Amino acid sequence: MKDTLVFDVRTIRDGVFNEHKVDIPISQFEFDLDEVQFISSVQGNVKLLLHGISDVYVKAELNTDIELQCGKCLEPFTSNIDAIYESQFTPNSRSEDVESQDFDDGERYYDGETFDITEDTRRALVLQIPVWPICSEMCEGLCHQCGVNLNEDNCTCEEKTEFDTDILKTTSPFAELSQMLEAAKLESESE
Repeated sequence: MKDTLVFDVRTIRDGVFNEHKVDIPISQFEFDLDEVQFISSVQGNVKLLLHGISDVYVKAELNTDIELQCGKCLEPFTSNIDAIYESQFTPNSRSEDVESQDFDDGERYYDGETFDITEDTRRALVLQIPVWPICSEMCEGLCHQCGVNLNEDNCTCEEKTEFDTDILKTTSPFAELSQMLEAAKLESESE
């Protein structure tokens, strides 16, 4: 079991996938997200294939547990996220600093005998975090009137009456527009 995502090119056998089981502590990543807590290590498999003279193909299948807040009921819940990605590393033949490489251009380089897929993994995991997290498909959320969590308690609010909807219609900024459209419709029907 490997506890780092830094690999030595010299240990990769040529022409066959070299598989590594990994268990990486969260402290090795810089997740700068306030709304999500990573609560378990990143685990999974990393397959490396040396091809050409020294190009390395990487296929990673990793997962971890996160804690986030439900977008409907606002309760915290735990979820598992899986990240699968592929990348290719090429020896750096340029005099530029490898650290300054642009991850968006798809090119990955390494200097010397090692390469690091920590940033690739961090990005792949962050992409798997749901934008609108829901604790379950059956989540009923909060009552829009009193704020009670409908998953845990029954709401005592009364259903909206016709009177309530009439008030909403007259206080709406579009209420006048609706009346104008109705008047125009009646006028065109009478002609």
